[in-house]
Amino acid sequence: MVDTRDSERSSYEQRQQNYSDAILGETDKHTLNHDILSPPEAIICQYCDQKKCPCCSYEVNYYYNYGLSRRKIRLCTACYYEVYGDGRKLSSEIVTKAYTRICETIMNSATVANNQRNRHRVNYFDAVKCAFDMNSEVRAYLGESCNIDKNLKGLWSFTYAIINGRERGIEVLDADPDNLILGLDDKKICLPS
Repeated sequence: MVDTRDSERSSYEQRQQNYSDAILGETDKHTLNHDILSPPEAIICQYCDQKKCPCCSYEVNYYYNYGLSRRKIRLCTACYYEVYGDGRKLSSEIVTKAYTRICETIMNSATVANNQRNRHRVNYFDAVKCAFDMNSEVRAYLGESCNIDKNLKGLWSFTYAIINGRERGIEVLDADPDNLILGLDDKKICLPS
């Protein structure tokens, strides 16, 4: 009977020893101990330059150069709501419909310009103004009282998507932010005659 207790005790001590080894970092080579035990490192918010917990940060698209360029940045929760929380709650359906209405207006308001080899041309901001006047979705997205020009930051994500997403047949003829001229590629789109 004494031998049985000693064998049980040594078995328990062996299991306890293996557990304490795991805590000290001496584990099986297939187990990554540092992934389990180390706390997450802080990230730096690219807006306020403060160290923040990774669980309290967002990776967002940051549009600049009047919507002609984009990069990814990390923002903490407080900065995210300061930058992007303008108090309005917009559904993804409204954003999608506003983008679609602007693209449709660009395609519908294109005119033929003989000096550009018969390409269909439209001034981007004129098309957005027309879409704003005709569609409640665009007004809901941009806000009822706004000045539609290159400085309207709410429009920059659409500008970037339209300029870089050529699946609708829209192409850039002049990328000057003051006079952004778009054209339609006749090979990709059929216009009614």
